[in-house]
Amino acid sequence: MYDPQSLIFRSAASWSVGTALVVLAVGLLYTLQGFRFARFLLALSCASGGLLFGGFAGVLFGHPVTGALFAAAALAVVALTRRRVSLALASAFTFGTVGQYLGVQLGLRPDMSWVVGGLGAAAGLSLVWLYRRTLPIIVTTVQGSGLLVVGFVALATAVAPTLGQTFVEWASRIPLMVPALMLMLCIVGYSFQANARQGNIETGESHGWNDLEAS
Repeated sequence: MYDPQSLIFRSAASWSVGTALVVLAVGLLYTLQGFRFARFLLALSCASGGLLFGGFAGVLFGHPVTGALFAAAALAVVALTRRRVSLALASAFTFGTVGQYLGVQLGLRPDMSWVVGGLGAAAGLSLVWLYRRTLPIIVTTVQGSGLLVVGFVALATAVAPTLGQTFVEWASRIPLMVPALMLMLCIVGYSFQANARQGNIETGESHGWNDLEAS
């Protein structure tokens, strides 16, 4: 059965310490400071989504690399120039991926997990109209929590192999262990970002180029 969690963890286990530290640093940036750099981080998320889905589409035409790079570049440009579009795309990609991942972890059939992923993407789009002001925080904390878990697996496997292997084994035996860990990280990250954002509003700090309400 298709298991994205195992595939990602196996790949992370081969990373160097430097790569693991970079992933952890990026994860912390997303989780704790995502609203401050939302325009750039959401554009990066859109480019990553374009890279993934462009590669899938490119397979149909025999040019997966070209399709992936073209889609990533196109969505990055769109995201940087149309800020609300970047938020909508990043939210759809994020919640679609989370939905499909949870479907796999719950043991659903592959086709049903993709259906759940589609519903998650639709829910992510709807959040743009319901929670536009807080959605950048929600999206960046979800993405950051995933990066932190992957970075931890990579660093633990490189520095303390027994610890890393034990964590991966537990994650494979307990389907909801990693989602529960990510949820806790999301709660911490959301609380931190929401308080920091409220502090900016109270002191009158301007978001400037990072303001997603501008266009």
